This record gives sequence, structure tokens and C-alpha cells, in this order.
Amino acid sequence: MNDSAPVLKKRYPYATIALAAANIVYFLLLMAVGAVESTAKMVEWGALYMAKGTYVGSPFRILTSMFMHFDIYHLGSNLLMLFVVGDMLEERLGRGRFVISYLISGLVGNAAAVWWYHLQGATVVSAGASGAVYGLVGVLCCLVFRKRGSIPGFSRERVLLMIFLMLYSGFVNTGINVAAHVGGLAVGLLCGLLFGGSRKRRQNNRENTPFSGM
Repeated sequence: MNDSAPVLKKRYPYATIALAAANIVYFLLLMAVGAVESTAKMVEWGALYMAKGTYVGSPFRILTSMFMHFDIYHLGSNLLMLFVVGDMLEERLGRGRFVISYLISGLVGNAAAVWWYHLQGATVVSAGASGAVYGLVGVLCCLVFRKRGSIPGFSRERVLLMIFLMLYSGFVNTGINVAAHVGGLAVGLLCGLLFGGSRKRRQNNRENTPFSGM
């Protein structure tokens, strides 16, 4: 009689890949039209634009700017973090809740940036997936604290250190949309509270059963 636990095959992270692909495709488009080297063209193609504290342009900029990046390093750093946490979260939340967490975190993060720059009376052009990515880190933090050890390789201390270093980097470097980071992180924590307790049966089965490979 074979008493070994059944092995479940890990699902491919299609949602994570699709979000990454959307960011890459938009970046290639921006490169093709010369917008990467031009702030004015970035605004033309959907970047968030505040002029002396006043929001300028279509409200859809809050969404489109989430998929725009100023250079390859900006894109690469966000995609790296997306893949680090996205695969694990997509498996545990499900694709729908994972994508919702990403989009809501990015949208609210950008809305927080609009509010902050309005208070500052600043003129700013902003773009990037950082708010959404910080939101995923917030979801990860919530899941780890709700059930210690539920995410292999991520202890509470490691997640807190990661969040500290990410926020610290934003505060000490110029040209960083810290408001979007903080707003996205806060919404991610809320998404973790809302979504982390769902799908318990499937989650417990997968957490207690070894994966076969991707």
C-alpha cells in the first residue's frame, strides 16, 4: 500500500505572465514611438500628469500609467518583483483575485499619488507598475502573518525586511512616486485580509502536498 501523499502538479502562472507581457508590450510600443526618451510623449501616451497640483488629461491615465515605464531598468525592477511574488500569490489566491489585487493596488496607489501631488502643488509626470507591485507585496505580507509558513521561503521577518528596504529605497532616491508605493502597499494589505481566507480547502491541499514541477 502506498502511503505517500499525492503529488499535485503546480499550475502555470498565466496571470502573472499576462501582466508582465502587458507591461513589456507597452514598453516596446513606447520605445517604437520614441516616448521613452521624451517626457512630453510619455504624457501623450498615457502617463500620469500633474501640473502645479492639478490633474491633467483623461481619468484613464490612472490606469494606463500603471503599464508604462521610463526605461528598461524601471521596467526590469518591477517585473522582477512581480515574478518573485506573483507566482506564489496567483497559486494561493487564484487568478481572478490575484489580478484584482494587482489592478486595485495600482489604481489606488496612483489615486493616492494624485492626492499627494495635489497637496504639494507639484508638477509631475509619473508612470510605472510600482503601486501594483507594492500591493502584491502587501498581500504576501498579510498571508504570511495570518498563517506563518504558508508561503515557503518567506518568514515574517524576511517579508518585513523586504518592505522596509523597498520603502527606504523610495524615500532616499529622488524621482520616486512614494505616495503610489505606500497607497499600493496599504491596499494590498486589505486585499490580503479579504482574499487570504478564501479557497481554504484548495489552499490547504496545495500547501500540504508537494508540487511536481512547473
